[in-house]
Amino acid sequence: MRHRPGDREDTVHPHRSDAAAELGHEAAKLRAFAEGADPATGAGFTDARTLLTRYLAHNVPEQHETFFSVVDGRADRRSGTAPPARLDTDDTLIRTAADAERPVWGREETPAGPVMYAALPVRIDGDSSRGVLVVAEFLGPAQARTWSTVLTMAAAGLIALAIAAAVGWFVAGRALTPIREVRETAARIDGSDLTRRIEVVGSDDAAQLAQTFNRMLDRVQAAFDGQRRFLDDAGHELRTPITVIRGHLELMGDDPQERAQTLRLVTDELERMSRLVDELILLARSESPGFLTTTAVDLTDLVVETLAKASAMAPRVWALDAVPEGAIRADGQRLTQALLQLAANAVAHTGEEDTIALGGEAGPARVRLWVRDTGPGIPETDQERIFERFARGPGPHHGPGSGLGLAIVTRIAEAHGGEVHVRSRPGEGAVFTLDLPRREPAP
Repeated sequence: MRHRPGDREDTVHPHRSDAAAELGHEAAKLRAFAEGADPATGAGFTDARTLLTRYLAHNVPEQHETFFSVVDGRADRRSGTAPPARLDTDDTLIRTAADAERPVWGREETPAGPVMYAALPVRIDGDSSRGVLVVAEFLGPAQARTWSTVLTMAAAGLIALAIAAAVGWFVAGRALTPIREVRETAARIDGSDLTRRIEVVGSDDAAQLAQTFNRMLDRVQAAFDGQRRFLDDAGHELRTPITVIRGHLELMGDDPQERAQTLRLVTDELERMSRLVDELILLARSESPGFLTTTAVDLTDLVVETLAKASAMAPRVWALDAVPEGAIRADGQRLTQALLQLAANAVAHTGEEDTIALGGEAGPARVRLWVRDTGPGIPETDQERIFERFARGPGPHHGPGSGLGLAIVTRIAEAHGGEVHVRSRPGEGAVFTLDLPRREPAP
């Protein structure tokens, strides 16, 4: 690995700025942790090794981070998550960290790509040992995203340039007849038959236009097929309660007790059908621009108040993992709805002795809100499917839901420009996370 401590460049790349900000954030977290009490004893820290060991156990690195400690010139402890590349075996980096009298930062070239790191020295009064926390941010994933964005913009620019050139060519009268043939063929394609395609002959501009139009028809047909499948699923879900209601009403006798029982069953099915219709309407509205009403949302109030509301759903061990600070511009009611839906999903798959916890954290660019449970977990083969419409999770803890809850959560996250994902293993519970871009509220 090539080691370049303290390297700087005139051009500041966005992913490096984010990494530097994250390193500064970790330094602030270490400072705050050191000023507190030892979680194991409740007393102050007496030596650097114990402080760093407790911090590594308390602070879990993110996917593209790694932490390790250096005590008296030797690598001591490393965070439990396996990093893309081992830095605690680099003797040059360890010597640089051990010699640091104040926080320093630099870059490393590793088999997993470039890494930006910070060495944060720790001193405890009365302790002669020299401790250093090394925090490393792997820049490879961010660079890959940057290149992907550059290539996408370049491709979009080339496509726009090609379309502009084609329009100018046609206006000049070089290909009016082929264009008219394409228009007449397209006019014969109606909404009831999307299988018709324009016959492509040759390889000139008109043929390329026909090919582009055919590909557009492929996308339109796929969208129509998806809507048709969705309506078929919705019709099936609505037919079931209607069939149940009709059957019970047809078999209802004159016995008052039987009538009361039938009315209870019918009322329950009507309520379920009403919930299903409301959720279908909500999913339909989520495609419109006015789905969100954004205001300034205090993240602390959002998480704490949502936990208070969710704790009334069922007797569980309700807990608060972390409280985010600050405010963002978002739709607070929709975010509350998404978190409550995730909490209801956790309730449906846990027992009274299980824990359900809410938490969040606000970074400089992203905000993460999560719901964690200690239920049976989700097999990896089902973790993508459960976010589809009318999909239900595996296991014996099925509730009476419609299978639209996680689809609604997905639409709320996407409407905010974010996403929702799950991390789970069978027998180890599940963590559902809303990952949103941080948009500052208007002054």
